[in-house]
Amino acid sequence: MASEFSLEVVTPDKVFYNDNVEMVITRTTEGDRGILRNHRPFVAGLVEGTLRVKKNGDFKEAKIAGGFITVDKEKAVILTESAEWI
Repeated sequence: MASEFSLEVVTPDKVFYNDNVEMVITRTTEGDRGILRNHRPFVAGLVEGTLRVKKNGDFKEAKIAGGFITVDKEKAVILTESAEWI
C-alpha cells in the first residue's frame, strides 16, 4: 500500500474533503503539481481547474475555483471558493 498523507479541502461554506490520500494533482499559478507524502513544504496559489485525488489506487476529480494550497510532509490543505465532484 502506498504512503498516505492528509488532505483537507475547505470552502467558505464547509469542509469539502478531509481524508488520507496517496496523491494529489492540482494546477498552481506556476503549473501542475503532483503531491505525495513527504513532499517538500510549500505554499502556492491555485487557478480554476481540476483537482485530482488518488485514494486506494483510483483517482477522483473535483472542479475547484482556484485558491491556495499549503503542503508539508504529512498534510496538504486547499482553501478554495468552491469545489464539486465531477
